[in-house]
Amino acid sequence: MMIELVYFEGCPNADAARENLSKACDELGIAAAWQEWDQNDSSVPNRVKAFGSPSILVNGKDIAGGPGSCCQAKSCRIYENGKGAPDVGMIRAALEKMAPS
Repeated sequence: MMIELVYFEGCPNADAARENLSKACDELGIAAAWQEWDQNDSSVPNRVKAFGSPSILVNGKDIAGGPGSCCQAKSCRIYENGKGAPDVGMIRAALEKMAPS
């Protein structure tokens, strides 16, 4: 399973997303290891440039179901929970769905 955190340096919600991702991994007993992509880095892959910050991808798919085409420029993201970071439950559900059985 490939987990990625897409954000841009200075995003006020990146740390909360990172913390919630770590908690979700801990709750599921899986390694809290993921690739981070800072959209300010010129070497970031094109496929992650269109996601709002922060976004969590599992096997290349946005856990919130977004298509990855929301933005033409870096922007902050708001989730269904009304917050700027996905909550632990949303992340855990996505990881459970994608985890090998």
